[in-house]
Amino acid sequence: MKESDIRNDENLDLSAHYKKVDQERILRNKENFVAVACPACSGTNKEKAWEKGGFNFDRCLRCETVYVNPRPTEEMLYDHYVNSEEDKYWTEAVYKQSEDNRRKNIFFPRAKRVVELCEKGNVTTETLMDIGAGYGTFASEIKNLGQFKKVIAIEPNPELAQTCREKGIHVIEDFIENVSGELADVATSFESIEHLFDPTKFVEQIYKALKPGGLFILTTPSIKGFDLLLLKEKSENVCAPAHINYFNAQSLEMLLSSKGFKVLETLTPGKLDAELVHKKVASGEYDVSNSPFLKMLLIDNWERLGSPLQDFIADNGLSSHLWVIATKP
Repeated sequence: MKESDIRNDENLDLSAHYKKVDQERILRNKENFVAVACPACSGTNKEKAWEKGGFNFDRCLRCETVYVNPRPTEEMLYDHYVNSEEDKYWTEAVYKQSEDNRRKNIFFPRAKRVVELCEKGNVTTETLMDIGAGYGTFASEIKNLGQFKKVIAIEPNPELAQTCREKGIHVIEDFIENVSGELADVATSFESIEHLFDPTKFVEQIYKALKPGGLFILTTPSIKGFDLLLLKEKSENVCAPAHINYFNAQSLEMLLSSKGFKVLETLTPGKLDAELVHKKVASGEYDVSNSPFLKMLLIDNWERLGSPLQDFIADNGLSSHLWVIATKP
């Protein structure tokens, strides 16, 4: 898969414009931002990682999670997601335009991997709950595979919830934090936890919503992955207020374990790390002139080595696309 399969340069340019609009709106209330401890380990010993777009990013000295601090309040973030111009653009333009490619390159393989993980763990597959279901493409794909008798989409955004319904998915139009009872044998959450004011509350509620022996499959960007480790604040993935938590495999395990989960496995099946860094180097936004080895890999021999480099990154736990698989004992 190439980045152009799911988003093109025009998409990225317009996204950057709308992102700036969103940032300017929320930064008008910057004096009301609140200080927080590390979202993974609750540690308070930190150092400044960087500043970008008017937001300060700290690095936890205990678990190396990077997080926005101080950050917008929960109410500010809720208002942001309801009124985000960038989210509206992606929903109305990019996702519709690229859904077939995303289905083929992202969501069908993702659904197959979830089924394989359930089979590997001998997990009951009566009900799957997809938290932050968004456009509903994953929920649709996992339903079509027929492994689960019931698929529930947890999606608070009214427009996205309706999109899920139109795909024939049962929807709970609310935040998982407001959902009660043991609902599911399997809970999935793809690229959601990095957005949240309080990831601890999120994990606690998922634990309550899972049946004993249930599986929790979580994905999020890893701050120790290849592209984020190199690019840092130059990465397009570093984009507050949308993303405010940047975990790593170890810090996510700390968080999940502290709330009762047992982490079974971590994976980094990323496909774009090398290309994302290559593009930044080629454009002059990231300088490798003092690193001949990186220049050799990412510029001089890119056509020959780009694909093998990405395979190496993914196969050795080095991608920024992190999967964590955990169980509720």
